[in-house]
Amino acid sequence: MDITKDWKARTEAKALLIGHDPRLQKSDDIAGYSLFADYYFSPKPLDPKERRKYGLAEAAFKHIAYVTYDKIKPNEVYITNLCNEALDHAPENKTVYITIEKAKKGIDNIRRILAENSSIEFIFPMSVQVNYWLQKLDFYRSDNDFLENSEPKQKGLDSNPPYYQPLKSGTFKRICGNHYKITEGQQMVIPILHPKNFPLRGKFLSAYKDSYERARHYFVDIFSES
Repeated sequence: MDITKDWKARTEAKALLIGHDPRLQKSDDIAGYSLFADYYFSPKPLDPKERRKYGLAEAAFKHIAYVTYDKIKPNEVYITNLCNEALDHAPENKTVYITIEKAKKGIDNIRRILAENSSIEFIFPMSVQVNYWLQKLDFYRSDNDFLENSEPKQKGLDSNPPYYQPLKSGTFKRICGNHYKITEGQQMVIPILHPKNFPLRGKFLSAYKDSYERARHYFVDIFSES
């Protein structure tokens, strides 16, 4: 079984970034470390395929720096996936479905990371499905209808291979950029987009500009108090 490794912060961790799964959407390549994080700390590759992996890692770290106004540095970011096991590709242009069993296993791993890294204050889960499972399995709660509207459509579950599609589109805007406290601890959860959509541009810029301004203002307030 192909399993990707968590990327441990190079210094004391302040943030935990949670991705989806380790396999690239249009490739069989599997990240050795979540989001190819190790690439960011090595020279930029010359090979175009390898440079795309570097670009994903770079976007992940710069994403956190942007949201937090550079208060959380790349060395302080710990990265995992909700599912660290390689899953079968979904049908073209669809999202791989993470089963409840694998989601539970992923949340157990996340709780272990937090227990072993008490310095982590902020958690950044990415994408609709990751946040769906975190709420469904009571890792954190939101005060709106995100959970109900992001339940997977039966059509996707019945597909072979299965894929994830929420009951209603646009559900992520209900929570993106907000902050929530986890149910068993003090860490704050701030849902954000996947790094492949960063920096924001096109439809993502128009749809999520306000969400990101809200998240950034939160961090301005947090760090101005410290």
